[in-house]
Amino acid sequence: MEGTITAPASRAHCEIGRRVRRLSAWADRRLFILFIAPGFVCLSAVIFYPAIYNLVVSFTDASLVYPSTSFVGIDNYSDTVADPAFWRAALITLLWTSLSVAGQLLVGLLGALALEHVTAGRAALRLALVVPWAFPSIVLAFDWRFMLDPLYGVANHLLMLLGLIDAPAAWLSQRPTALPVLVLMNVWFGFPFMMVSLIAGLAAIPREQYEAAMVDGANFWQEFRFITLPGLARIMATLVILRTIWVFNNFEFVFLTTGGGPVDATTTLPIYAFNIGWIGYDLGRMAAVAVLMMAMLSLILAIYFRVLRAAEAAP
Repeated sequence: MEGTITAPASRAHCEIGRRVRRLSAWADRRLFILFIAPGFVCLSAVIFYPAIYNLVVSFTDASLVYPSTSFVGIDNYSDTVADPAFWRAALITLLWTSLSVAGQLLVGLLGALALEHVTAGRAALRLALVVPWAFPSIVLAFDWRFMLDPLYGVANHLLMLLGLIDAPAAWLSQRPTALPVLVLMNVWFGFPFMMVSLIAGLAAIPREQYEAAMVDGANFWQEFRFITLPGLARIMATLVILRTIWVFNNFEFVFLTTGGGPVDATTTLPIYAFNIGWIGYDLGRMAAVAVLMMAMLSLILAIYFRVLRAAEAAP
């Protein structure tokens, strides 16, 4: 009698146990959703929602002057593409981005290689070289404006003492010099990030490779070409991608130093969008410029990734 009663109960208990285990395994496989959900919500709030809202606004005549808005289709895009100032700003942005990133990568690489051969005071020197990256952009921008001032700037004074110039120059107020000086300032500001990252990459290259190259009689340039550069290739690619995105979208450094001037010599696309939206009060067109900037940057990165894949696939 007891066997006939306990056997079904035992089978039911085993079935409940199996269901609990299956439910536990299912929850365990999907536990990551619980952990990433807060981050995804925050990311949606600060990135996805503004991007979608900006896209919607770009198809309207939203303005800071008139409270009502209406749908205008692609008028904002057609007006922007037909504006010669937009294409000038796009060209200046490409020059500003490419020269800045190339300069930062070159100086950062030279700095990393030089620090690898420093034995005394390496930590202090590394800290001193990272100082530009540690300060806010507003501090650096006003410091450079002060140093380059034609009346009381220290840069003109030193250049005149060295005999490189005969009279003080308004470096940030002349069309031929404004953009090159901005690029120089940006290289000085951004190379520490490149340098520190490349130092970490150099430390990850096995020393046995250099020792084997020395045994084979390789010189410095051969070691650099066949060991150092291949060892740093991936981290250099990542740095170029990151800095391209940051420099392309940089607003504060240009705005705080030249404001896009003189005339439009340093008007990059972020400055152009700012002028359209906050000076011209045309929020719809400003949103359209932002969408076009995103499309241009996506195209640049797509070309870069294609070139990178081709280089990796090459023998």
